[in-house]
Amino acid sequence: MRIDVDQPDWRVEDAPLRVSNLQTGVFSGPVGSPVGTHRHRVDLDVRTETPRRLLFTPSRGRVEITVSASRDTNCMVAAWLVGTEHRSPAESGEICIFEIDAVAVGKTTVVRTGVKAHHDPDLTTDMIDVTVPVDACSPHTWTVIWGDGETIIGCEGRALRRVAQAPDYPLFLMIDLFEIGPPGGDYPKTATIHRVRAWR
Repeated sequence: MRIDVDQPDWRVEDAPLRVSNLQTGVFSGPVGSPVGTHRHRVDLDVRTETPRRLLFTPSRGRVEITVSASRDTNCMVAAWLVGTEHRSPAESGEICIFEIDAVAVGKTTVVRTGVKAHHDPDLTTDMIDVTVPVDACSPHTWTVIWGDGETIIGCEGRALRRVAQAPDYPLFLMIDLFEIGPPGGDYPKTATIHRVRAWR
């Protein structure tokens, strides 16, 4: 994943914020509507209508991601499973596999992980910081297993979280590198996704 010095902001209203993104599908409603995937704020409206494309959208299963995070200034690498919302706006919950800020990386790394409800009335947001005994800039593997009302999140073969809830509807996998704040430091900003494996 890569952000170059001349890359534009994600949205003018959110500037300065730049993103390199991979995701396993897209969904939006008509232009001007609030209908679409990952409505993480209430003031978001569709600017570009996008045909629905559901490439990989499991409602339960297992995903493994081997990643090397970034040490670059103001960067964060993250992976989420996010409700597609194409059937209902309530199907909007999120499994946050990891959010790794560059400033939190060292011999051990502090990571945010858990479940976010967003607009799903059947979920409760349950996010915590965990410390993993790895330098997250080196290749390391995250695992999430979810279904039957439980989400298990682990790192390097060790379970870190067992959350007694799980979305039970189609989810997109999203992996992102963010640069949050004014441009600075060396470019390009990078993080490496070495491998993604998934089972339904």
